[in-house]
Amino acid sequence: MKTAVVTGGAGEIGQALARSFADDGYSVHVVDLSPTATEVARRVGGIAHIVDLSDPDAVAELSDIPSIDVLVNGVGVWPLTSFDDLTPQLWKTYVDINLNSSYFATWACREALRAASGAVVNIASAIAFKGHAEMVFYAAAKAGVIGMTKALAFAFGPDGVRINAVAPGLISTERNEGVWSDERKAAFRDSRALPVDLAISDVVSTVRYLASSDARIITGQTLVIDGGTVMH
Repeated sequence: MKTAVVTGGAGEIGQALARSFADDGYSVHVVDLSPTATEVARRVGGIAHIVDLSDPDAVAELSDIPSIDVLVNGVGVWPLTSFDDLTPQLWKTYVDINLNSSYFATWACREALRAASGAVVNIASAIAFKGHAEMVFYAAAKAGVIGMTKALAFAFGPDGVRINAVAPGLISTERNEGVWSDERKAAFRDSRALPVDLAISDVVSTVRYLASSDARIITGQTLVIDGGTVMH
């Protein structure tokens, strides 16, 4: 049986990814600080890890997994914060969550990924390419995820492990509905080449593609899924 590890597995996208992998017969490890991860794991017949992914000592628990075919680094928080309110302590906290967590998880899982010649898919953000005045820490951290993805592709390539990233735009989720006003959501939509709303399923299908054998020669890449706002 193949094994998938989904960090940020208690979130809306993480839950959908866990369900997708489980439906295809994977043993799924759902990793999150939220106790909701236990319920998600129960629903998909997986294993829950209640772990603070910004704490490398806590994340070390994942090194006990012997073989990992897919690691999805999906942790992310982005409360809208003006630069004047972005204190050095908040900066450090948010960078730990949005960037360092992906490094910590990959480090902990490195031997299990090598054992399976597995694949890592990091969740970045289109904000890393275009910036946002109230998401300075998020743009910086997710740009770091993209740079790390490129470097790790070289580091893991000799072991047959592929490292890629996806960079979503504004996805239609319950959480996002509560953050953005209708006017701002409309502005996001109007900026797209395709006049569409972005769904969780768009992220899931892209992650599943990059993690699959269909993408066997793709590594070090970041695929933007935002309906055509960011072109790169």
